Amino acid sequence: MDEHLLIQKYFSNIGSAYLAEHNVEVSIGDDASVTSANINSQYINSIDTSILGVHFLESMTPEEIAYRACVVALSDLAACGAKPCWYSISLTFPEFNEDWLSEFSSGLNRFSEEYKIPLIGGDTTKGYLSITVQVMGQVDSGKAILRSNAKENELILVSGKIGNAFLGLKQLEENSTSKNYQDFYKSPKARIELGMELVGLATSAIDISDGLLQDLNLLCESSNIGAEIFADQIPTSSKKILLELINSGDDYELCFTAKESDIDSIQDISRKLHIPITVIGRTNSSQELVLFDESKKRMEIGSGYKHF
Repeated sequence: MDEHLLIQKYFSNIGSAYLAEHNVEVSIGDDASVTSANINSQYINSIDTSILGVHFLESMTPEEIAYRACVVALSDLAACGAKPCWYSISLTFPEFNEDWLSEFSSGLNRFSEEYKIPLIGGDTTKGYLSITVQVMGQVDSGKAILRSNAKENELILVSGKIGNAFLGLKQLEENSTSKNYQDFYKSPKARIELGMELVGLATSAIDISDGLLQDLNLLCESSNIGAEIFADQIPTSSKKILLELINSGDDYELCFTAKESDIDSIQDISRKLHIPITVIGRTNSSQELVLFDESKKRMEIGSGYKHF
């Protein structure tokens, strides 16, 4: 099967029901897609690559691989408070396998239906299995939540629980009969609704992909501030391996800052979306990230996921 027929069969209609509402005029099938810009809004663009053995396990199904790769990319839009518009994929795979491609396509369909966005383009090549996903979203002009806008003496908050993906990965790697955490790794959720609700409330945000402390430190560096974090306030499923949990990454929860005066509005959002939101610390002017234990003694921070 040549590339054109492959694309037409497995990718051409994914999320097509959402083309019009996202101003897509030409989708898959031409040399490039064509979209129309909305007045008084800004595009938010991000791209992410997932590689076999690094970002997903060989034991995962093609459907799980496709879904996970797309959600991982989309999570960056959640951190900016953007509404997703469309996505494109560059897929490299070793050989043509109709069953594999059909399952992979099912994962893309699942993603498109859940987040209501169309696939509008991409590329296929032969090689070692990797998936590069580009996502595009929109926010009202000047409303994007950025890492660089946090100020001192603001609350630091996180959504969900930190480290469940790490526990799920361990279960998968050990072929554990216990599967209660596996979906946190295989099927993470991009906190799109939460990000959009936090526009105007969160002063800065970042998604937790490489570990809570490492990602929070990036936010602090971007905003030229410091932070105090309290270990006993970090929401996890186990306190026995706390540092491993909070440094592992792959949670794709949001870590954000906000003024204390907005905490009631944020808790209203938490209840509305049924997403736990927890205060874990406060920003300061020290330009240093410090972690305290329950006795208020300084702890070793450790390090998160390293790409190189």
